[in-house]
Amino acid sequence: MGSLVRHENGNANTAPATVNAVTATVMHESDTSLQHYVHDVAEGYISGNSVFYLLCCVKRCAFFPLPLPHPYFGLRILMFKKSFRFGCVTAAFLSVFVVHSTFAVDEKIETIYISATRSEGPQMPVATQITVIDAEQIRISGATTITEVLRTQAGIQIQDADGSGGRNVTVAMRGFSVTAANNTLILVDGRRLNNPSLAGPALNTVALKDIERVEIIQGSAGVLYGDQAVGGVINVITRSAQSGEIKGSIGVEKGTDNLENYTARVNQGFSSGLNYSVSAQKRNADNFRDNNQSASTNVLGNIGFDFDAGEIFIEQQVIKDDLRLAGSLLDSEVMVNPRNTNSPMDFSNQDTDLKRIGGSVELLKGWQLLGEYADRDENTDGYFYGNFTQNMRVKNATPRVVGHIATRNGVSVLTVGYDTTQSFYKATTFSQPDYQQDVDGYYGQVIYPATPRVSVIGGVRHSSVEDTNKKGNTHRSDSVNAGEIGVNFQIDSAWRVFARSAGGFRFANADENGFALPGIDFLNVQTSQSQEGGVAWVEKTASVKYSIYNMAIDNEITYDPIAGRNINLPTSKRQGFMFDGDVQLSEEIGLRGNYTYTNASSTSGDLNGKAVPFVAKNSANIGMIFTIAHGVVTSFDANYTGSRFRADDYDNASSKIDALTLFNFNIIWSIDDVELGIRVKNITSEKYSDYDGIYGQYPQPSRTYNARVSYHF
Repeated sequence: MGSLVRHENGNANTAPATVNAVTATVMHESDTSLQHYVHDVAEGYISGNSVFYLLCCVKRCAFFPLPLPHPYFGLRILMFKKSFRFGCVTAAFLSVFVVHSTFAVDEKIETIYISATRSEGPQMPVATQITVIDAEQIRISGATTITEVLRTQAGIQIQDADGSGGRNVTVAMRGFSVTAANNTLILVDGRRLNNPSLAGPALNTVALKDIERVEIIQGSAGVLYGDQAVGGVINVITRSAQSGEIKGSIGVEKGTDNLENYTARVNQGFSSGLNYSVSAQKRNADNFRDNNQSASTNVLGNIGFDFDAGEIFIEQQVIKDDLRLAGSLLDSEVMVNPRNTNSPMDFSNQDTDLKRIGGSVELLKGWQLLGEYADRDENTDGYFYGNFTQNMRVKNATPRVVGHIATRNGVSVLTVGYDTTQSFYKATTFSQPDYQQDVDGYYGQVIYPATPRVSVIGGVRHSSVEDTNKKGNTHRSDSVNAGEIGVNFQIDSAWRVFARSAGGFRFANADENGFALPGIDFLNVQTSQSQEGGVAWVEKTASVKYSIYNMAIDNEITYDPIAGRNINLPTSKRQGFMFDGDVQLSEEIGLRGNYTYTNASSTSGDLNGKAVPFVAKNSANIGMIFTIAHGVVTSFDANYTGSRFRADDYDNASSKIDALTLFNFNIIWSIDDVELGIRVKNITSEKYSDYDGIYGQYPQPSRTYNARVSYHF
């Protein structure tokens, strides 16, 4: 059984691998007659996933709709009370229980490296938190997609339009809902997955078997990451080969709705410094809805060379993703047959070609130059009230210098860098958009140990944008500055407190600019300023985190239902509280839990005082992992989402969606190099929709079963 490591400011602790989530503290780098016509409110058939809106129907945007439960947690009660309300009482009880329940275990210390400064290294004493989920935790959880991994984490609400966990998934953080795809930054090894449109990042391009760890950064990260890092940042780190080793796996998975998933991976490193990684995945499924079949192939190859002063690598990924579009249903239609479709001809087939090159080199002792260049080319063809094609191309370059400077009180870290993103977006749909967007950013950040226990963090970024509407022959340039200041006080080896003020921003995308008010060619830059503070406690076998935040947003880019156009709101706000904790009760039993309170509302304009729709004020997760015997591990989790207004109900005029609790169970059995697994999702067969709007909803599967077998070497 592997080890699960918790770090706090360079202090490493160990615990058995039966805790499903671990916390590490680092720098941060979210008219019914029209219903049949607007069946893709959240389907994202063009250029990815997420929310697209058809001009004349949804009025959202320009061009398209685009084992043994443990009594301490009351899980036994949860299984029989589906409406159980997770909340502050549960979180507070868990936190007290965690702090007073540690079980000492001596194991070899492992080191987890986190990109606190956009460079790999040990944790730094900084003014925010990040949750780290490593490959072993993912394996034990039984998750089969990255969506399942993210769904159980604090501060995250998932919108899945078809239940596949693939292209049509949006990750919402810090109270953003229908615009979450452009307010949560998703990275893969530091490369942006976000798009210059309303289409959200295509999470299905990240195969779970390739993931080394996932870093979830809550809150604004505008200084280090720039555009779209408003609600938070999710950085997926993939596996790499180590010198002198060869590792690999082959896996087969079968499941409900004719799910078939085949995976293979091999990593090898040679003593000469040469290394390579090759992985492939083929996934087919009918999915829950009619006309919702998906078939994807994902092949990734990486060749690298490590030398004394650094490393270089070159990588290519080819993805073919075919998806049938089931569309939305009215409430009355869901009651009759939630599997039904009103769009039997609609589909979206997407081919992606990604090339990436990068590396690092030591310039002087303690000083390192790093950089990557990526070129993502996506071509889509499909049918939506007629045939359409689309091309999206995104190019990124991210050179930076990181220096470690010795001071009297410790090591100070300075990061200085330049980011540039060039995006092209063209389609043969309705308005036939043809846009180019160029974003450049210069930034600097310093982590300075003012005393042996107090660290001060400061940073600033200047970003500029150039938007060109080639069809309309219009052009706009704009710029924005973002800053950050924070302090971290390490009380002792376990306790610390922190506080910070951080800026965030995002530029309007092509879809949003294309459907602004008459006379407005380009929307203003959305800016935000967040204040947050927290307390964290970490010991060998338990951890607890508390944090509160307040975010004020100027020029929030959203949809105005009265004007029927995209606008800039003068002001809006997000406020919240988060608790996250885990505890290892023994070598056999581990528990974890989190609770999130989110208050998102408009504070000006026609929507003043209205709650942001489709944002639950209360959400929580509870999980237990139980090692039955050597090599046999079970896991159980319960995911609660509180009541909320339906998507697009900006006036808060309709009744709220009922609260929902989902239960999932997983068991894995390892026999030497072979692993068997069974996963049951939605045990109680709840009827729900991950995206439920006033113009339609997307029903999700009831109880599903997956069985898998894999061989590791």
